[in-house]
Amino acid sequence: MQRNLKWSLNQVGEKITMATLTQDFAQSVADDKTMLAPFEIWEVPYGDATIKFHAPLILTPTWMPHDPDEPGDVEYLDVIDPELFIDVYAETREELLAWIHSEIFMNWKHFVSKDDSQLNSDTLPIKRKYLAIAEVVDG
Repeated sequence: MQRNLKWSLNQVGEKITMATLTQDFAQSVADDKTMLAPFEIWEVPYGDATIKFHAPLILTPTWMPHDPDEPGDVEYLDVIDPELFIDVYAETREELLAWIHSEIFMNWKHFVSKDDSQLNSDTLPIKRKYLAIAEVVDG
C-alpha cells in the first residue's frame, strides 16, 4: 500500500505530519518486541509436499523507517538472507512471513529442484545451502 501523504489525521482528527507518523511507528516497534522477534521456520508448503528444515530456519526481521524525502515511502519490515537468496519486505509480520514462504518456495523450484548443470556459479551455492538444511517430504 502506498501513501502519498505529507500529513494525516490522528484518531481525534488532528492534523499530524508524516514525520510524526514515522516516530509513532518507531515507538510501536520499540514497544512491541514481537514485531522484530525472529521467525522460526520448520516447514514451508511445496505443492503437495513440504519443504522441511532439519533445524528451525531462523530469520530476524529489521525495521525500515519511512524516508521523509521519498514521497509515498512507508515503514516496513524486511528479512534478508543472501545465502538463501531471500530478500523480502512487508508492512506486517503476517505479510512478511507469507513472503518468506513464497521466496523459499520459489528458490526451491528455480534452484534446488534443478540439475546442477542448469545452474550457474551464483545459483549453485544457493542450491547447496538449501540441500544442507532442508529436504522435500511428500504429503
